Amino acid sequence: RKLLVLPIELRLALVALFGIGLLVLGWRLRARQRVYALSVQGGGIGVLYLTIYSSFALYHLLPAGLAFGLLVAVTAAAGVLAVLQDARSLAVFGILGGFLAPVLVSTGSNNYIALFTYYALLDLAILGIAWFKAWRVLNVLGFLFTFGIGTLWGVNYYVPENFATTEPFLVLFTAMYLVIPVLFAMRVEPPRLRGFVDSTLMFGTPILAFGLQSRLVGDTKY
Repeated sequence: RKLLVLPIELRLALVALFGIGLLVLGWRLRARQRVYALSVQGGGIGVLYLTIYSSFALYHLLPAGLAFGLLVAVTAAAGVLAVLQDARSLAVFGILGGFLAPVLVSTGSNNYIALFTYYALLDLAILGIAWFKAWRVLNVLGFLFTFGIGTLWGVNYYVPENFATTEPFLVLFTAMYLVIPVLFAMRVEPPRLRGFVDSTLMFGTPILAFGLQSRLVGDTKY
């Protein structure tokens, strides 16, 4: 019986290979059975996310840096597959995993510069996709995660000494999420209209940005 018990490292490696196999199978079936192929690819991405997370959090087989890098790679692969196949659901799945990756592998070090830099890269990816695709749900998800996680960090960890390294990220995120709805409006062209601006981002961004900015300068006179 002991001969049949595989080491946990090997079992996780086999599960990861299974996830990769699902991605390959889904890609090969994309032209013949699109819905099924996208479902299989989504399953493969989910298997890889869970395997990497389990290896890091449950079995402590991967260091945080490597686990984070692997999650980023899976997120990037999901984004590329989504754009190539015009698959919004796959992009949403990848973006969700991408924004959750640093939360899943957090070590409690409060390295907010690395966190916000990574989120800025994800937001740039969303900005790039918005140039080609009018995927409103993707834009809103990025907005909610970026400002939601940013707000939670600000409430729990921000101190005035961090102003110089925090303010540029707030400016950058605000600028990007004011540009994204404009790109979205340019992509959507209903009859007799040039387009419409996504009110969630166009009005929600300055409102949240104003609140966060007031928090950053709350200790400053005037």
